[in-house]
Amino acid sequence: MPAHRDDVVEIARLAHEHRVKLIAQGARTGLVGAAVPDGTGMQCVLSLERLDKVIAFDAGNRSITVEAGLRMSSLDRLLADRGLMFPIDIGCDPSVGGLVATNAGGSRLMKYGDVRRHVLGLEVVLADRYGTRIDALAPLRKNNTGFDVKQCFIGAGGALGIVTAVSLELARRERSSAAFFVAFDSFEGAHATVAAIEDAFGDLLAAFEVIASDTLAATLSAFPVLRAPLPVDAGRSFALIEVATAMAGLDTVFAERGATVLEELSRRGLVANAALDTSLETISLFWRIRDSVPLALATLGTPISFDVAFSRTDVAPFLAAVAEWLRHSHPLVAAHVFGHFGDGGVHLVVLVPHDARDLYTPAKVALMRTGVYRIVEAHRGSFSAEHGVGPANFAFYRTATREPQRRVAAQLQRIFDPERVLGRCGYDAAESGAPERSLHTDP
Repeated sequence: MPAHRDDVVEIARLAHEHRVKLIAQGARTGLVGAAVPDGTGMQCVLSLERLDKVIAFDAGNRSITVEAGLRMSSLDRLLADRGLMFPIDIGCDPSVGGLVATNAGGSRLMKYGDVRRHVLGLEVVLADRYGTRIDALAPLRKNNTGFDVKQCFIGAGGALGIVTAVSLELARRERSSAAFFVAFDSFEGAHATVAAIEDAFGDLLAAFEVIASDTLAATLSAFPVLRAPLPVDAGRSFALIEVATAMAGLDTVFAERGATVLEELSRRGLVANAALDTSLETISLFWRIRDSVPLALATLGTPISFDVAFSRTDVAPFLAAVAEWLRHSHPLVAAHVFGHFGDGGVHLVVLVPHDARDLYTPAKVALMRTGVYRIVEAHRGSFSAEHGVGPANFAFYRTATREPQRRVAAQLQRIFDPERVLGRCGYDAAESGAPERSLHTDP
């Protein structure tokens, strides 16, 4: 647990010299095992938790430079009374370095984009013979002075280098907002409503989160203190929709326009019921319901989670296909659906009941995952929307990612980490069964 960034340089140099595998850890909130050492006892955990200092804050530039171990909750507290925020909304409390490693998006991606959109600069340490430190921390929005090396490390899962500090672009804190809790008779109705809300509010649409009715019922059952604004039998699925802006005084305008749009959608048969509110207390209640879903499902059985993404037009067909396949191939399980439908993201949680847990051996779970990912591929989707790649899904990286892309990734890893010191996953093309070829060789 280094306390200073200089220590990481020396650790990386020594790991390269002695061929010791380093597993970088932030807040340990990942879901694919990328920050978990294997069972050999031969891997060294490099925790960055103590690297949690603010290096520089520039309110006039709307930027902040922090060490990689700083938690999101700490960053939000620092910015709250300054009227600013880092607009990545995640249901857990990750470190800034972990967010960069996975290029997370979260619930407000529609309005603010992913982490990459907000990274102005990085400091990265390479696991080479020198422990080379790349200092590209300058918080500049314009800097076209050559190849933008920092982009290689965003979303790379720590496989190319150790992120030790980050310069972030901040956003003005939202001062006007309205939230709608909407019931639909089908996922197709939810899809049509996204476009209608976008037409009415443009880029003020901040979030569009869908929860299937049985998933909502399970959440309310697990946490009786929660109260849904609509009865769970009001529709087959529900959406939490939020519009927001940093401009003050628009709450009433949002509510009136939202009511008009929802009434029109109801006349068209797309919306079954709806509730809307502009009070921060009620909006917070809506979000508590959404954020409680994963914990609620974990109390009901053994969750097998899928974080997948599609073109928005392919979400409803995928859900119909995967539900049908699970009913026939795995009748003992229950499929729960929620997620960021506005950006095409889907969280599918296949719940194995407690009394069927022994039937689902690791081999059977692997077969289920393979079946689901085949349906994802058939609907032109991504097997990992924003959780990244780790031991839990690396086998599907080998089969779902095209060979030229794997080859480029493997060659990048050999350049930045020649001894394969960093991370759990080796992107070496040979491991995927692809021939070793130069980037200059035609496929």
